[in-house]
Amino acid sequence: MLLLVQVIICVGLVIAVGSKLSESADVLAEKTGWGRNWVGAILLAGATSLPELATGTSAVVVFNVPDLAIGGILGSCLFNLLLLAILDIFTGPEPLLRRAQISHGLAAGLGCVMLGVAAIGILLIQAGTPLTIAWFGLPSIVLLILYIVSARLVAQFERRRRQEVLEQEAQELQYDHIQPRRAYLTFALLSGAIIVLGVWLASLGDRLAVVTGLGESFVGALLLAAATSLPELVASLAAVRFNAVDLAVSNLFGSNLFNLAILGIYDLTYVRGNLLININHSVHLFTIIVAIMMTAIALVGLIYRAARRSRLYLTWDGLGIIALYLGGMFVIYRG
Repeated sequence: MLLLVQVIICVGLVIAVGSKLSESADVLAEKTGWGRNWVGAILLAGATSLPELATGTSAVVVFNVPDLAIGGILGSCLFNLLLLAILDIFTGPEPLLRRAQISHGLAAGLGCVMLGVAAIGILLIQAGTPLTIAWFGLPSIVLLILYIVSARLVAQFERRRRQEVLEQEAQELQYDHIQPRRAYLTFALLSGAIIVLGVWLASLGDRLAVVTGLGESFVGALLLAAATSLPELVASLAAVRFNAVDLAVSNLFGSNLFNLAILGIYDLTYVRGNLLININHSVHLFTIIVAIMMTAIALVGLIYRAARRSRLYLTWDGLGIIALYLGGMFVIYRG
């Protein structure tokens, strides 16, 4: 009973702080001139994904449960993509991906590349050629380099896009009354708060996982992933609520980029050896394939820009994402 009360309190605080964090990120995007795409994909995504870094690192370093850590990070990627379909329900008559800029396809495509690198790392281990350097695998270094490159590419693309619509952007300023220094400080404080709350929520989810007695891969992919992804859900819902759809979508795609960089960090902190050698290869490889397919469907939705929903008040791409997530969770549970 006490555990349930703690979960309710923590969720309530995450909702309150996450909503403010999303609004603060929108202010920062305007004050800095970096734009919603870059702020959402890098700054907001980084802040809301840091709970995964903290909980997963402790799972790897302290408790030596790499399957839980990898399952949590890959499951979080699936959950973030599921949130695209969930957000679609709250965007009104016009579909979410129709309202979002097609430029989000850049972050989504880069996410597929990073997922592919993770899959290659697992396949190389299964083939008996792990490409280990010292105690960590070469694919982990590639993931970290790709994240830095991705952040730079998204920033350059957003800078060019904003230059093209500079006059239009200037007419849409909403936060003239807020000083830049205040915007930076508010975002930093709220980011710190969401990290602490995210770690607390993940620890509560871990205790619930122990009570359920489910397997590490499934618990990581479902319970731990959902707990650590709650900040993304709250921040994205808040962004949609004040009509910052691009901030919400870039937050989710950017969180997946950051999650895959975290996978590389896990390997570097796992000094017992190459992290990917000590996991359930088939389950996590399957999760990566599902994540690539879900991302591909989201890309189709961005490009096709469906004008009408299905009879279930969802676009067909949203229904496809939900079906893949539910099917993936079923297979992971059975595995």
